[in-house]
Amino acid sequence: MDLLQGLNGPFANLGSQGLFLVSSTLILLIIIFFLYKTYRASMNVEAKLAEFSSLSQSSFGRKLRLIEVNADEYKLNKKVLGPLARIIDEYCVLTTDTRGVVTFANDSFLSLSGFRFSDLIGRHENILHPVDHPEFEEHFMRCEQARRGVWNGEVCCRDSNGGLYWVNMFLFPLSYITDEDDGYIYFGTDITQIKAQNNELIQAVRDKDQKINQVESMLLHSEKMASLGTISAGIAHEINSPIAFVSANLRRCEAYLSGLASVIQGLRQRIDPERFEQFMQVEKSLKLNVRSLEMVLRDHPALMRETAEGIERIKKIINDLKHFSYNKQEDYAPVDVAGCVDVALNLAGHELRNRVRVKQVFDPDLPRVVGSESQLSQVFMNLLVNAAQAIQEEGEIVIEAHADASWYHLTVSDNGVGIDADKLSQIFEPFFTTKPIGKGTGLGLSISQDIIQRHGGGLSAESTPGQGTRFHIRLPLAERGEAHAA
Repeated sequence: MDLLQGLNGPFANLGSQGLFLVSSTLILLIIIFFLYKTYRASMNVEAKLAEFSSLSQSSFGRKLRLIEVNADEYKLNKKVLGPLARIIDEYCVLTTDTRGVVTFANDSFLSLSGFRFSDLIGRHENILHPVDHPEFEEHFMRCEQARRGVWNGEVCCRDSNGGLYWVNMFLFPLSYITDEDDGYIYFGTDITQIKAQNNELIQAVRDKDQKINQVESMLLHSEKMASLGTISAGIAHEINSPIAFVSANLRRCEAYLSGLASVIQGLRQRIDPERFEQFMQVEKSLKLNVRSLEMVLRDHPALMRETAEGIERIKKIINDLKHFSYNKQEDYAPVDVAGCVDVALNLAGHELRNRVRVKQVFDPDLPRVVGSESQLSQVFMNLLVNAAQAIQEEGEIVIEAHADASWYHLTVSDNGVGIDADKLSQIFEPFFTTKPIGKGTGLGLSISQDIIQRHGGGLSAESTPGQGTRFHIRLPLAERGEAHAA
């Protein structure tokens, strides 16, 4: 009635027979439309089934394809079609024959893999194996895993573009659900994202474990270094006593030798040369003649002088070592930076040897800074050792210092191998090192930066690979009083 009332306006002059004819025509057109839709759907079903049948002779695979196509074309609720339809709808499904040749793949699996029916049907399942990743070989799809019953596990496959994806798969023989075909059926869910997240978590745990191991190593190293410092201070104290009397005895021996040399020279002037030669030959045990005696008289002052210099150097090293190993809490005081550099150069002498030249450029009358002499000496020694190790053969280290109204500036430059830009930002991180394993702990620069920051200053670096590295230290002057002991 509503339809007829709606037609009363435009078709009011047609009468009841005309209205009936128009409404019948509309109904007929609607029926024809739905019949056409059904026909097209039926043709699509037949076409898709025909395409599938041309690729696979599996009757069970045809049944799965029939369920899938009908549900899609006729918008049917797959739950009504039974468990097979629900499996096809909710999982990635693949079937193979007993040899592993693919006989069916649902749309979900095709969408995940990127393959078409014509790419998979009739091909062996190893087409999905990522053979360029042999580390995942135990996770490749292999239907024989279900010969003894149901198998479940994570499967790694490659898509049509060569990428990897992961599926949590169930695999069991087709005989469990049908008598039509022999073979196997896979069904599973995409876990690629979950797998990636798990790998990230696993890597994070490994990184954390590595950091913990590094911290444990650092603590052990710190304990060893603390013990070594205590031992070094004790040894230095013990060495001081014998060095003191060796030095005193050497000075007395030098005085004795000088006196004896004067006596011999006076004797030679007062005795005839022939008689002096005869006198020299009387004492056979001396094994001396006039020529060798002249060499002894001429050479002994230089020998005594060099020996005295060596002893003084040993005493300076011992004093520096005692000063360097001093690890007690100390109040900061005005410090001569040039003196700290001298201590560092003396301690780092084993690294410099004769292959590295050290050039110092200090402005005259530089003011003092407020801080710890031992800690600043440690910083300079770390920088000098690093610079020397960066120079592979022969090279030069330049130490420059100047001051402005508020800050003391010191730079340590070398012409070594330099540091890559991607590593330069990490050199002050604890445990980071560019040296081979066993050659460094990665703590020297981190500790140095910490010491400078505790002095109220800053430590930075700039480098060009192949040209060298330059470290810049900025410290507050003593007048500012901004430094504070840790």
